[in-house]
Amino acid sequence: MKLLALLALGGCSYLTDSFDVNEFSGDPFPTTVDTSSGALMLGMGPSGGTIHTAVLDILSPFTVIDDGSSSAPRITTPQLVLYGERTAGGPFDLARAEIDQPDVLSIHPCIDTTCAVGTSFMPLPFDAIVGMNALAGDALRLHLANDPATEPDLIYLLPDIAGSEPSRTYTCDAVFPSPYRGGGTAIVGGTELQFPNSRVTIDACLAPDPEVSLVQSQRGVDALFVASTAIGISLLDRSAYERYRRLVTTAPAYESLVPDSVLLPSGEISGRRTNIPLIDFAGKSSSNPRAPCRQVYASRVMAEHDCAPGDDCPCTKDDPQNGTYCGVPAIIELAPAAGFDVLIVDDNDATLQALRTELRPDQPEVDGILGTSALRQLEIDLDQPNGRLLARCSDPDKTRCAIRPEIFNDQSTDNRTQVNNCIAR
Repeated sequence: MKLLALLALGGCSYLTDSFDVNEFSGDPFPTTVDTSSGALMLGMGPSGGTIHTAVLDILSPFTVIDDGSSSAPRITTPQLVLYGERTAGGPFDLARAEIDQPDVLSIHPCIDTTCAVGTSFMPLPFDAIVGMNALAGDALRLHLANDPATEPDLIYLLPDIAGSEPSRTYTCDAVFPSPYRGGGTAIVGGTELQFPNSRVTIDACLAPDPEVSLVQSQRGVDALFVASTAIGISLLDRSAYERYRRLVTTAPAYESLVPDSVLLPSGEISGRRTNIPLIDFAGKSSSNPRAPCRQVYASRVMAEHDCAPGDDCPCTKDDPQNGTYCGVPAIIELAPAAGFDVLIVDDNDATLQALRTELRPDQPEVDGILGTSALRQLEIDLDQPNGRLLARCSDPDKTRCAIRPEIFNDQSTDNRTQVNNCIAR
């Protein structure tokens, strides 16, 4: 059952018990990728060997080469080369990175004869997956175009991202510490294989409204997403959508939504399509844990003033100075002109159930999967060497994207001036 759950996540591979971190394998130049299917596509293959059409999927902890549905699973450790497009829309023939002997599983990752991503109307076949284990020693930068018709979609493979958490905050980055969760074991070919925590988890607030006069239940809908770069549209389970509808009463009933489907690397998933106008992302905080919408509200309050008598104070009595100061993690506010395309899926969808099983009890229940279309207003650094995610607005229309950096408010530090300068910009 565990193996089937893992295969549903888009491919399986091998990681040793003593997990080795690759040394830096990229170069300072960007790699142009294809996102016409919604997934990030590039070339990948053994050095001097066949160049496969690969999905770069940050949801997959495994790197896979598909040798066909009739081949027996096997493990190899080749010198792996990543290829980008020399010209937009052209073949993947420009070598951009060489990864030093990552563990690669040869297995057929889907149930169909030919695996594809995109939609059933416009499928894009692939025969390889670049997973997070291949990038464990590097930082992956995603710079997806706001308008793919006029500019290329780019990724960068960097050794890491320089700067401490405060220094990145002072440059107006959103710093999300410890987003990588999960990990476990898989049984492949009769062998039990371990894999580390590499799922990129993101706390979100749907329909955020941090108005002081509201009660907290009216300030948005809390949700937990796991990010993927193998699909364009985002997935949200039906229970979370019904919570959203109870707050946003104008949202259409599930039964009235148009049926649709999307192809994950593991196969097709069906649901009903809708649009959500506003979503905020919130960093995790171990010192001041709160629900995502509560963090969004706390960021607004604490950027303006300390908690005062009569406030719906987001701090607790255990905070320094009896709750007059408290820290707030970074917040990303997104309001794209076209909103967020979302596919509402059953609560018992196999992929979501597998993610929930893997992340329990460390995380809340997974409500959905965040696709690439939700990331296009941001430049994102998945800085695995430093265990963090960094983000900044790339949208030239800053009214559609705003970063509220972390507020370090305690007895010795108060960076609200710098935070408010970032918001003003």
